[in-house]
Amino acid sequence: MASATSSRPARSASGSRRAAFGALVLANVLWAGSYTAGKVALADLPPIELNAVRFTLAALLLAPVLIRYRKQIPRDRRMLFILLQLSLLGFILNKALEYIGLSLSTASDVALLIATESIFTGLLSWIFLRERVTRTGVAALAVGLFGVYLIVERGLVPNLGEGNNTRVIGDVLVVLSLLLEAGYTVRGKTTLTTLPPLLFTALTITGSLFFWLPAGAAAVASNGLPHVTLGGWLSAFYLAAITTVLGYWLWFHALRVTDASAAAPTLFIQPLLGAALAIAILHDELTLATVIGAICIVASLLLVMRGSRREPLTVLDESVP
Repeated sequence: MASATSSRPARSASGSRRAAFGALVLANVLWAGSYTAGKVALADLPPIELNAVRFTLAALLLAPVLIRYRKQIPRDRRMLFILLQLSLLGFILNKALEYIGLSLSTASDVALLIATESIFTGLLSWIFLRERVTRTGVAALAVGLFGVYLIVERGLVPNLGEGNNTRVIGDVLVVLSLLLEAGYTVRGKTTLTTLPPLLFTALTITGSLFFWLPAGAAAVASNGLPHVTLGGWLSAFYLAAITTVLGYWLWFHALRVTDASAAAPTLFIQPLLGAALAIAILHDELTLATVIGAICIVASLLLVMRGSRREPLTVLDESVP
């Protein structure tokens, strides 16, 4: 009788872990679609207007989080200033560069490049957090950056022929956005120890509206109301509700019952499936250099996962598309 009773919690825990892993996989599948959805939305909405719509919708959908955790919202000026800095890094400068870059480049390039954020996170952690530099980390950085170069240039020799400059500029802007998002990760490390992760996300997204609402209004006043098709609205809603709100909820809910290190491999879904969707739906070009670059980035992530002893930080914040 005792044996049967004790087996029930074990089966329950096993089922919870399987459900959590399924949630992690689903979150990354949803995030993988953000690059194709972003490209579709950008056909109707310029980057500033798109981000204004996306984060306004996301903030409205995350309002219940702010209400639920209202007693834990910081009141002191120092913490509010830190949250404002993080909004600037993670959801203003980062997203401005990312979506301007996406408008100039291809969804497949951006999906593959997005995986390099963990590399930049490790680099900034060495510089600003004085974390231990390891040979594995240096090797991961070198391999990953080589992969980035191959994806941007699509070959060993710089390729700046006619019609290619725009895509290269877009890729470089995306890489810069990932560097800023890595700064958001590293800067937000101490904040995540004092606030629930979903509240932290809701606060920084809502804080970004102090920029996006005036910027969006100014853009509309200057250029007029854009003509947005049904596909554009659905893509913007996907970015706000599915990738930002649902994706985050699945991710953080799953991390309550599973280790972040166990969740790390699911991050590979994003660049690989994201690039596949862009190729299948948008007919993005797939070159040999792109494939080799993607392999290098995957190899660098494997090295990061093998050598890092502080995986929860990277996993929690890397996946914001």
